[in-house]
Amino acid sequence: MKKLSLLLLLVVFSLSYKATAQGRFGKDSVECVRSLSFYTDYMKQGNLNEAAPLWRDAMKYCPPGLRQTLYVDGQSIYTFLIDKNKGNKELRERLVDSLLMMYDLRTQYFPRNALGAQTNKVLDIINYRGSDDKLVFDALMGNIKTFGNSAQPNLMVLAMQRANTLFNNKQIDASAVMNLYSQLSPLVESQIQSNHPEAAQAKKDIDNLFAVSGVASCENIVALFTPKYEADPNNKELVSGIVKLLNDGGCFQEQLFLKSVESLHRIDPSYHTAYYLYKLYSIKEDHENAVRSLQEAINDPASPDNEDAQMLYELGSYYLAKLNNLAMAAQAAKQIPEKDASLAGKAHMLMGSVWASSRCAGNEIESRAKWWVAVDYFVKAKNADSSLAEEADKLIATYRQYFPLQEEAFMYDIVDGNSFTASCSGMRESTTVRTRK
Repeated sequence: MKKLSLLLLLVVFSLSYKATAQGRFGKDSVECVRSLSFYTDYMKQGNLNEAAPLWRDAMKYCPPGLRQTLYVDGQSIYTFLIDKNKGNKELRERLVDSLLMMYDLRTQYFPRNALGAQTNKVLDIINYRGSDDKLVFDALMGNIKTFGNSAQPNLMVLAMQRANTLFNNKQIDASAVMNLYSQLSPLVESQIQSNHPEAAQAKKDIDNLFAVSGVASCENIVALFTPKYEADPNNKELVSGIVKLLNDGGCFQEQLFLKSVESLHRIDPSYHTAYYLYKLYSIKEDHENAVRSLQEAINDPASPDNEDAQMLYELGSYYLAKLNNLAMAAQAAKQIPEKDASLAGKAHMLMGSVWASSRCAGNEIESRAKWWVAVDYFVKAKNADSSLAEEADKLIATYRQYFPLQEEAFMYDIVDGNSFTASCSGMRESTTVRTRK
């Protein structure tokens, strides 16, 4: 009785195992397992010629999606067969079709590996059908559209290359190239922010390809994007793309540039957009809005000190050159070293120019005292930053000519080396008397 029970148990176990195996390996489980075993052995030996027919049997008898290596090995086998039959054009094309199908099957049954599979598919399209620019371009764009900023940066560069070729062959128009550039730029910039090791170089390559494409004229950009902007001025992605295109093209005089930056600053304000507005307003001689925007950029808590220092230098220079507002220019200049000590030399140069531009009331000595203060600052500038020495020395030599003569100073009981307080244009500064002999 015990023997009978044990026998029945073994039979049940055997049937259960067969059912499990059949469930996994399909209704032709024996042929499936046999084919898998034999072709895999040949693959390990590197004998793809013998592996090929057995692999086909495995594809025939095994259920779809059984294992990913079935499709990966299929890629290797078809690559081998394509090379083996390169003299037979018709067969070779069928084999290429089969190779590409392997990538799609792998994607279908193993979607986690879709990015790698589809990227390799595009590379093989380029490898085997690279002479068809439109086919390659469509494959590249399909990949980029599907995977977005997960797409490989090198595929984005290749897409830009093919777009240029298609444009030169009159197969696409200028708007298609510009739209592509607007699409690729934010993707690769996102990858740079994510520290993708290839993204920075890809961005340079894409920018260079666009620059030499022949489509990036201000006229083309404005003609293409003005209607789009007017239809959707609050679309951040669209507006950002327009700003980048116009900036890269040096189209600073275009009204569309100013409108787009104003929209971007309204949608997503930052010190970057405020600074952009300053640059554009200054070009248009809109001084009030220019200084307001630049001050807004400086006041933004997100702006780092070193950038604040540079912007303060620009602000002071703008007040001096455009508005002749010496007090505000001096105020900006004095803040520069507090933000970035390495720019102290430039701050002193600016202060020297402020004093040289001032007006001083009083007698012949008092009215010329500003030159002493200006020279003091230029000396400080070259001492703080040796790269400014040549420029500072030229200004020192120029302004020393305006020092009072020794006999003129003597008439006012003033001699070289005396301390003197200069008072000009609402500013006061202590300096040292120097005269011309």
